[in-house]
Amino acid sequence: MIHVAVLTVVEVARRRFALLAAIGVFALAAMTGWGLHAMRAGIGAHPHAMGESEARQMAAFMLPFISFLFSFVLAFAAAMSAATMLSAEVESGVLLPVLARPISRSAVVGGKALGLALVVAAFAALYGLVEYSVVFAMTGFVPPHPISAIGALAGAGIAVMLLTLALASRLQAIASGLVAILGFGFAWFAGIAGSLAAVYKNETLVHAATVAQLILPTDALWRVSAFALEPAIFVAQLQQRGAWAGPFFVTTPPPPAMMAWAVVWAILVLAIAARSFSTRDV
Repeated sequence: MIHVAVLTVVEVARRRFALLAAIGVFALAAMTGWGLHAMRAGIGAHPHAMGESEARQMAAFMLPFISFLFSFVLAFAAAMSAATMLSAEVESGVLLPVLARPISRSAVVGGKALGLALVVAAFAALYGLVEYSVVFAMTGFVPPHPISAIGALAGAGIAVMLLTLALASRLQAIASGLVAILGFGFAWFAGIAGSLAAVYKNETLVHAATVAQLILPTDALWRVSAFALEPAIFVAQLQQRGAWAGPFFVTTPPPPAMMAWAVVWAILVLAIAARSFSTRDV
């Protein structure tokens, strides 16, 4: 399995995923830096130079939104990478020599999942290191829990990757990637509906959103990441408003039980992917 994981990482690097990912991260960080610089310097039709405190507040406001945009990029990259690692390789015949060797199909799926998980985690870590460094350099703002934010963000990407692998064990590459991305978007919309339902005390819709998070815990992981980026005073201000904070801000993180379920969910989906691929005709 370790050998398959290493080959998976090498294959992803051969496809220049690492180069494109790095370019995307640095481009996003450059736009963030320029935007913060423009706001601090008062560039625009109505110039207003920000002070240090005001700049930090703006950074605390912007960072969850920027992180959310990256979460979609990460989910898309995870889905497209995973989709081509099983179904496409079987259809093209690339994987047939590997399956002919004395190695179980479960080990192939596990190795590919491990390799892709390392790639997704590295992509998220690079984003966090570069983006948070730029924000700190421009405003002096440091997220309260940057490691937790990056870890939860990587977890959401890994969840999309595992779902794609499970789908790719039976479906074609394009179909599996598309379904996984749609699932990621559906989970996010369900989370928004649940937040609104909590404000208006609609218990039925709250329970429905919880079920959606259990089916695909990406939104719950995103909420952990967003909450880790928000300073305590920022969260207190949102809570005092007593209204919906918006789709990019979190006033209360998911309970620990939901995070435990996310781990169990990942194990179950990986087991399903391994079992499905083991019984597939190639």
